[in-house]
Amino acid sequence: MKNTLLLSFITTLDRRERQQAALWLACELHNTRPALHKLFLFLEEQYFELGISPTREGAFKVIAPNKEYDDQTFRLQCSYLHQCLEEWLQWRTMQRNSISDTALLSAYRNRGLDKHFRRREKKQRHQLQQQPLRHHAFHLQLYQLEEEVYLFQSREGRGMALNFQQQESALQKAFISYKLRLACLSIAHQRVSGASYEIAMLPEILTLAILPVYQQEPAITIYYNAYRMYQEPDNELAFHEFERQLLMHLPQFPDSEGRDLVLLGINFCIRQINKKGNIYFKEALALYRKGLEQDLLREDGYLTPFTYSNITIIAIRSGELDWAAQFLEAYRHQLEPHRRDGIHALNEARLAYHQGQHRKALLKLHQFSDRDFIHQFSAKIIQLKIYYEAGDFQLLAAHIKNTRAYLRRIKHDSYHKQIYINIFTLTDQLMKLPPYDKEKRLALKSQIADTEPLTEKEWLLAQLEIAG
Repeated sequence: MKNTLLLSFITTLDRRERQQAALWLACELHNTRPALHKLFLFLEEQYFELGISPTREGAFKVIAPNKEYDDQTFRLQCSYLHQCLEEWLQWRTMQRNSISDTALLSAYRNRGLDKHFRRREKKQRHQLQQQPLRHHAFHLQLYQLEEEVYLFQSREGRGMALNFQQQESALQKAFISYKLRLACLSIAHQRVSGASYEIAMLPEILTLAILPVYQQEPAITIYYNAYRMYQEPDNELAFHEFERQLLMHLPQFPDSEGRDLVLLGINFCIRQINKKGNIYFKEALALYRKGLEQDLLREDGYLTPFTYSNITIIAIRSGELDWAAQFLEAYRHQLEPHRRDGIHALNEARLAYHQGQHRKALLKLHQFSDRDFIHQFSAKIIQLKIYYEAGDFQLLAAHIKNTRAYLRRIKHDSYHKQIYINIFTLTDQLMKLPPYDKEKRLALKSQIADTEPLTEKEWLLAQLEIAG
């Protein structure tokens, strides 16, 4: 039964969910086929308790012990069970979102239970306003509530005032916030992928977003400034307003959306750092720290090695060496176990190098092991810098020779491969530069300045100045 829709569904359930699903299947109101409950319990036991993949024949004996295996009958029973579990999952999801669900209001209205309707509507409105989230879905939920109230009120005659203005206000806020969110996510993806997206009515949306009535809505103002900062990357005011609003209102967004917003800001900062050098490091670190504080940066329960390394690098470049050291230890356990020691050692080496502890850095690099191409070359660049700064040109020459030979063996061409070729080629030229040759020194300085892509431009120019 491996890779079937039914079994892949069941394997995602935790213990509490499996208990709840079993209760659902045991209730005749939800399931009129007792065999489905037995089949579920068998599959659960085989996978979770015994750790084996159940067979079709074994599962069939549970639901039809006195019959020979019949594939068509078994598939049909599996389909029924899958359908029942889907109904349970739908019910469970609705229960989690019960505040915004208007199904009960609709049922009361249709039955003419006016007193019940008013009581439920008052309770639901209070719950909706008391919950902390103020994201785009909040405004849509408020509109759906107002729409149900309108349908209830409109039965009482044409003469009374109806809630058209409340519907319009909630719908407009939902519409603007949904559109701005989509515009921000699409323009950020466009910068990475080169894909092109058309968001209808965007100029009108941007004009509406700056009206005073919408300036108090985080779901509008944050995305408005995010769009502006991506559209106008030199507009520092847009970024700083985005950052201010985000750090203030982040708890008002669900975790998944909060993560998207934090990454929108971080990715913008990194793009600006790559383009302009030593700016936006502190801003990027502030966003990373907020993401860590709100536990928004983990993927599948872990910090990725790239996130862990990027935070370390940005903290170091921001001058926050003590904080970087604390971070490395505090969040080490959030790395995947099979890569934890290697990635931690690499970043300890990175920090030790910036603290001037070259011997410690080299010892940590000896403990580093990882198959990732970028992490491997991060280690090689740290070695390169240490050998050069220590004046150990014999070791440096061997390191450059071996690394350039390794790069030549790599068949695929990539952006990062070219970066590493440039770094090692220019360092080789720097090492071989004749002393007191001003003409060659100026030529190399110009070459370094003009070379792209080159992430270590600042370090290379600094070494050139020291040598001069």
